Amino acid sequence: MDRIVANFVDSYAARGITLDDFQLAAIRALAADADVLVSAPTGAGKTVVAEFAVELALARSAQCIYTAPIKALSNQKYKDLAESWGAENVGLLTGDQTINRQAPILVVTTEVLRNMLFQRDGIIADVGYAVLDEVHYLADQFRGPVWEEIILQLPAHVRLVSLSATIANVAEFSQWLRAVRGRTEVVVSTDRPVPLVQQVAAKRQLIPLYDHNAELSAALARMDARAAANHDWRRRGVSPARRRKLIRQLAEQDMLPAIEFIFSRKGCDRAVADLLDAEVVLTTESENQAIYRQLQELRQTLTAADARAVRFNFWAKAMQRGYSAHHAGMFPALKELAENLMEQGLLKLVYATGTLALGIDMPVRTVVLEELRRWDGADFVDLTATEYTQLIGRAGRRGKDKVGNAVVLHTPDLDISALADLGSGRVEPLLSAFYPSYNTVVNLLANYSYAQARTIMGTSFAQFQNNAELGELEGKLSRIEARLEDSAAELATECARGELPEYLRLHSTAQRASKAERKRAKAEYQQKIRNSWRTAQTGHLYAYARNGELEYGVVLSVAEKKLRLVTWDARLAWLYADELSSELRDLGQITLPFGRSVKDSAVRDGIAADIFQEISPRIDLEIDRDLEGSWDRFAVRPNPQLEQHPVHNCPELPQHLAAGAEFLSLLARRTELQNTRDKFSESVAREFDATANVLRRIGYLQGEEYSLAGGAAILRRIHNEADLLICLCLSETQFAELTAAQFAGICSVFLCDRRLGTRQPHTPQLRGAWKAVLRNLSFLLEIEDDAGITRTAEPFVGGAEAFYAWASGADLETVLHQADLVVGDFISANRRLIDLLGQLAEAGAGFWLGETAAAARELVRRWEWV
Repeated sequence: MDRIVANFVDSYAARGITLDDFQLAAIRALAADADVLVSAPTGAGKTVVAEFAVELALARSAQCIYTAPIKALSNQKYKDLAESWGAENVGLLTGDQTINRQAPILVVTTEVLRNMLFQRDGIIADVGYAVLDEVHYLADQFRGPVWEEIILQLPAHVRLVSLSATIANVAEFSQWLRAVRGRTEVVVSTDRPVPLVQQVAAKRQLIPLYDHNAELSAALARMDARAAANHDWRRRGVSPARRRKLIRQLAEQDMLPAIEFIFSRKGCDRAVADLLDAEVVLTTESENQAIYRQLQELRQTLTAADARAVRFNFWAKAMQRGYSAHHAGMFPALKELAENLMEQGLLKLVYATGTLALGIDMPVRTVVLEELRRWDGADFVDLTATEYTQLIGRAGRRGKDKVGNAVVLHTPDLDISALADLGSGRVEPLLSAFYPSYNTVVNLLANYSYAQARTIMGTSFAQFQNNAELGELEGKLSRIEARLEDSAAELATECARGELPEYLRLHSTAQRASKAERKRAKAEYQQKIRNSWRTAQTGHLYAYARNGELEYGVVLSVAEKKLRLVTWDARLAWLYADELSSELRDLGQITLPFGRSVKDSAVRDGIAADIFQEISPRIDLEIDRDLEGSWDRFAVRPNPQLEQHPVHNCPELPQHLAAGAEFLSLLARRTELQNTRDKFSESVAREFDATANVLRRIGYLQGEEYSLAGGAAILRRIHNEADLLICLCLSETQFAELTAAQFAGICSVFLCDRRLGTRQPHTPQLRGAWKAVLRNLSFLLEIEDDAGITRTAEPFVGGAEAFYAWASGADLETVLHQADLVVGDFISANRRLIDLLGQLAEAGAGFWLGETAAAARELVRRWEWV
């Protein structure tokens, strides 16, 4: 094995490449027959480890499976491996495409590998190595569960190579991998092979984000302060003139080629159009001709109508001038050409959405971000630190650039403090998105007993993380119990008439009060807020809610309508009376430094440290979180047990309730934590139970052992967000009577793609089938609601007529107009439809479904680009 390692290292040395320490550590661990988890920054060279897995597989006459989370990555990796090892040695399986299935090196999408494992595909016996590229997508809401199912189902004889971008909780993730897979060597690298310089593009210059001490640069701090003072909180776009000016800045400092992230398809297209309108040219004549030749090769594969439909002339003109866009709405061949031209150094600028961060290999000298917010399909959301790190990770080409450049455009909307935090290198922890789908349940029960399948659920990363949470919850509950005991002892003599702690426990379990009682309690609490304001004292530490948000602060001065405070995060702040949404809870006195100004940050830091020492136990137990709650928590519905308690009729009851505020808050927190604990305990297994019970209620499982029945055999073959809904609909006569083209059209609704829209079909047969879908959806959602789970995604009918037309022979222009889709979305949907129809053809072999689905599949795959 040492000889294989040595030969591999020498092969890189012959190309002038010295492998990094983390790469050497990983390949040696793999050669020693261990699973390997590699966590390293984007562009660090993790792929070298995957290449060594291929080398080992070939040396041992075993197969190597290489997975990627999306089809585009699979296609790119297939081309790379075929170029290195020869097309005869490499296969590709992506659901809608099968090439050389028996090859020793197989590139597959994660969904395909997952299905191979569940169906006990014979290939798996010959697999020696499996590479899970971009394994951090385990946290993805939609793709994540597939990763966990692969890891849990992969046979022990297969060596697993997990490649990931930087993981914050790598110790936790590797601990889980060892628990379910055995020996796993963890290799972590935090070094970028090409150092990264982060800058902000102001109007006249590029300003470094950090100074030499890794602190926010003084110039940007001043800009941030001015922006905060003048900000009117209106979102502003970036003007074409500003973009052209930035191009000049980058060109002058030799920072091209660049990717500029805009996070909007229309925004990317508009930016390209604006450069064309301004007649911007970034290429030389020779570069123009080289690009033209490659464009012509592509143009010869398109008819005139298809070229119009994909906007070929628009993109060709832009590319010849040295720029393009890159997003999912583009014609895939043009998008891939943009990648190739950038790799050849012919394109100087690409405007991209976040899809380019999914692992496409298109490194550049500079990455530009126009803003720190992106559209998530429903709203604008802030970039996470992980997303930001992945985006700027494209900057800096190994062997070509001494540094990479990350540039954020300065606009009135830019929060520089937030940018400094994002750029600090921190990343969010990897959190499991796993849940058992209907398909998962029936596949597990086809191979295991119910108890065994349920146990497998308990070994998921989701449950592993929940178990860690359980330990923390139990610890916090024990601390709350101890505090409750102490508090009960203090309150024992508070009321002469009876046991106040006992009364408070009854009070905490009482039902919601009447409207009149809540109104009275609100008035009383408002008075309590006013009283606490009037009695506020200098030097006292208070817990309070400002507009519903909990804060802590020491009062420095008192005025009629405002208080001056030092807050727990060392800020000087004014608290105005109309901002206060809770009482000021007096937590005692804090000694303020004598003769020193609180304008001195060091003085405030000292006060904040004293505050934190005082409140840290309260923060741990969240004692003061009740201040964020509604006032009506003080109103309870009287009941005989409460009314008969001697404390209830005490004339000093309001004072007793005030004294017991912390006790009541602790009781509420204990109940909340107990509910959370119960929810976390065996949570994934209980999700499995609920999902299995839905299937049994519908008739797909039967008996005490939940054996497969009814349509479970078909359900096993369908991997889709609406898997069970599809199976239910297949039993409807409206589906069985459809032609192959109509069947293709109606099956597009199960892509659950919002972009397809809700336009109702005109064809009577499609309308009838859609009604059957809605009928079954309503039935299924009601059962899921009873079971307390959410499994079935929403179907969208807007593409049914268009895909029916496409399957019937309509040209691309007609279909795009009919569906109101851009070409990239249509092709993506069509590929997923081909995949689904292939699943149905296989599942329905031997009766009408198999024949109709197979025919429909051939009709919709009639164009080479789909």
